[in-house]
Amino acid sequence: MNGPGAALQPPPVVLPRPWFVRRFGGDGLLAVAVALVTLSCSTEVLQTAAYGPVDSLDCDAPGSPALPEDARFGDGTEAPSPLAGDWYGAGDGPGLYVTARDAFRVYLNGELVVESATARESAFVPLTLLPGDNALSIVADAGRGTPVVIAHWDDLDQSYGTSPDWAVSTTPEPGFAEREADVSDWSSATDYGPVGALVGCNADAFFPDGSEARWIGPPPGSSGPAAFRTVVRLAPVGFGENAHGGDTTAPVLVESWEELEAVASEPDAPAVILLGEGVHDFRTEPRDQLVCPTVCTNDATRTRYDVLGSDETCATEPVTETRTDRQLALGSNKTIVGLGRGAQIRGVSFGIGGRSNVILRNLALFDVNWHLVEAGDALTIGDTGDVWLDHLTIKWISDDFASIQTGTAGATVSWVRFDGVTEAACRGRHTFATTVTDSRVTYHHDFFDNVESHSPRVDNASTEVHLFNNLFRDNPGYAVNANCGGQALLEANTFQRVEMPTTRTTCEDETAPGLILAPEGSNFYGEDVGDHGGGDGSEPRDAVFTPDYPYDLRPPDEDWPHVFSSAGAGGRWPLSLSL
Repeated sequence: MNGPGAALQPPPVVLPRPWFVRRFGGDGLLAVAVALVTLSCSTEVLQTAAYGPVDSLDCDAPGSPALPEDARFGDGTEAPSPLAGDWYGAGDGPGLYVTARDAFRVYLNGELVVESATARESAFVPLTLLPGDNALSIVADAGRGTPVVIAHWDDLDQSYGTSPDWAVSTTPEPGFAEREADVSDWSSATDYGPVGALVGCNADAFFPDGSEARWIGPPPGSSGPAAFRTVVRLAPVGFGENAHGGDTTAPVLVESWEELEAVASEPDAPAVILLGEGVHDFRTEPRDQLVCPTVCTNDATRTRYDVLGSDETCATEPVTETRTDRQLALGSNKTIVGLGRGAQIRGVSFGIGGRSNVILRNLALFDVNWHLVEAGDALTIGDTGDVWLDHLTIKWISDDFASIQTGTAGATVSWVRFDGVTEAACRGRHTFATTVTDSRVTYHHDFFDNVESHSPRVDNASTEVHLFNNLFRDNPGYAVNANCGGQALLEANTFQRVEMPTTRTTCEDETAPGLILAPEGSNFYGEDVGDHGGGDGSEPRDAVFTPDYPYDLRPPDEDWPHVFSSAGAGGRWPLSLSL
């Protein structure tokens, strides 16, 4: 991990050692290999842990493994999960590792992810989590002795794995793998040790280094098939905590602009929309836009092109440029998720106005008329509530990355990378990241990267903005501004190479100054950080609101490398963006 005073570098990423994916059986489904204990407090604990004596498992004599055909355990004819694929290999993106003694099937929310009837084989399958409950179920059957399994599940910023907190049953009811199944009468899994504990059963070299997953099974001496289950819940923290989007609606994969617009803009019907990993170029045919060219004062080789409104004039001769953006007005009760390492959506301005309960996750929003100024936001949000923006990358945008306007009753912005590096700006950095007006917004674990200001700007007296565990880097202007009575609470944030961490300004009539509270000792200031503005240069200690929701703070000097490496689409495995 980098030291607090060092230049920011990504933390080292440890990948599994070389491996290959094998295919088994006539239907060619991938086998899987797993490991890791749940690291997230958001994981639902189904049962109390139970640790039993280790059974004498003879892993060198597997017998003749076979997957059960009893419908109580699932029979392998279930629909394949659209959240699983073959988009990349182990260690190259989020996904599931699994191995068992001996045969196994894996289900996500009742849909088949993978199966193998070959003893002691390990495999990896790319797997995408959805907001809400994710029910992961594994059926294992040993050819001889006790059936045990070990699994590891990487998400965008954290990992999960088998542990004694999982539930187990040797007599499950049909439908046990469905998301809403009741397994309250199941037992707690027995812990048979970490990766490497069962000699002959392990594919040690396949599992991610440092995995905390445990071998689990029914009590020692059990035989025959067993079913295992856990639920991982992804939910927003903060003012947007009530956002659930399309909830448990069956996901639909869309591949074209027409399909996306038809489903996403429907006013109220719940929908969970999946977009495949990779680039979705939804730009329109170029159309003319009148702009005002201005040579940059700091660099005469660069010219700024401002869009001219109908009543605006230009000090120089206006010229015509082109624009290619589309507008997508989202309806209520919508979830849009990018699969795998993220869906890259090119040329679309998303609007959430007059609708509510919207979730966007694992998306890169880029190239909204990036060469122009005032020609479209990436996100325009207003007169709404229950919005969650999670693991987005926003880059090469004409205007605001996210403009959160009057009447947004509750929104959470988490793990978003606001990437401001751009050749279109006079100083090579985007000017405005996000503005919040008359709204309540929580920002946590976001990465404000090379943005000159508005990270965010907090405007007007009814505005409450809570920022915790965010990273601000390479900003020659100010990071957080509170204006005209707007209130901002800053906790456990990290600032690196920022001219002014905060600044407070007043209304145009010089009344009602903005208010900021940065509790003593809470935030971390690294190298080349200037004084706070709008006061005597010290941390602001204004009286502001108290958040009315639960949240956890991590030490900022320890947490910022995690934000650095995991914020944005793809999390720890981002795909590169290109114009």
